[in-house]
Amino acid sequence: MSRPGTTAWWLAVPLSLAVLSLLDHGRQVPAHKAEWLEAGDTRVRAVRSGKGPATLVLLHGFGESLTTWRAIFDPLAGSYQVMAVDLPGFGGSTKPPSPYTLEAMTGRLTSLLERETEGPVVLVGHSMGGLLAASVALARPDRVRALVLVAPAGYRVGFWGLADSFPREKAGRIGRYLGLRAFITPIHDPAWLEEPDSAAAYDLTSDTAYQRVASTVLEEFDFEGLGQRFGQLTQPTLLIWGTLDPVIPPAVGDSLHALLPCSRLVVIPRTFHRPHAERPDTVLHELRRFLQDPRCGD
Repeated sequence: MSRPGTTAWWLAVPLSLAVLSLLDHGRQVPAHKAEWLEAGDTRVRAVRSGKGPATLVLLHGFGESLTTWRAIFDPLAGSYQVMAVDLPGFGGSTKPPSPYTLEAMTGRLTSLLERETEGPVVLVGHSMGGLLAASVALARPDRVRALVLVAPAGYRVGFWGLADSFPREKAGRIGRYLGLRAFITPIHDPAWLEEPDSAAAYDLTSDTAYQRVASTVLEEFDFEGLGQRFGQLTQPTLLIWGTLDPVIPPAVGDSLHALLPCSRLVVIPRTFHRPHAERPDTVLHELRRFLQDPRCGD
């Protein structure tokens, strides 16, 4: 004969386990896990997924992070190895005080490419990341098979005039402003990307080191640093632009298309400076079409 309360206790155990199981199933498990990879003298936050014959490396623009690629990352990972990274100094990457010249940033990303990828690589870069993608392709033509440049810097820029004529005294103010962009494009996405608690708690908007980095980049980095050297790129290149881009006007796309030996230009109507975030389905369609058969011309 059982003691009073024993039966109730045995009934409570499976009931509790059932409740916990339901709660666990209701919790959204992130699709990916962040990692930190060596890139020269820095460690960059990265996310990797997928399998395939080539690796796509996604490089974001100034003041953003790898989360800007979320809308196209998973669909691409269905056919390719895909790696998105926070540029050195940005997002969840480490933030050395200097240097942030075009040469220094190119060297860091080239080191990352050599350490963390094998076989043919396709670099996909937006704005500042597009300039860096082209610069790395010039440095390592043996590794970079093709380029996808989304409104890339490097040739000519419009809004803010980020070139030699840029008023450097405004760099600090703009650097602080861009720190606030994390409210618009947050660097954390816990439903999609798992991070250690310490990394997930990092607040870019209150990090004075990041504000210094943003200012230093505007002081040191040459946003028109390739110029006519774009014409030395031998890789098939897809150019993507928005018709309403105020930062790097679509006329720059026409100039680059004429300068590049092997390029295709896609102009997306009613789109500003971030087509991959504003029109991800269109960008994904054009990316897939290009990657299936990289070619020259329209």
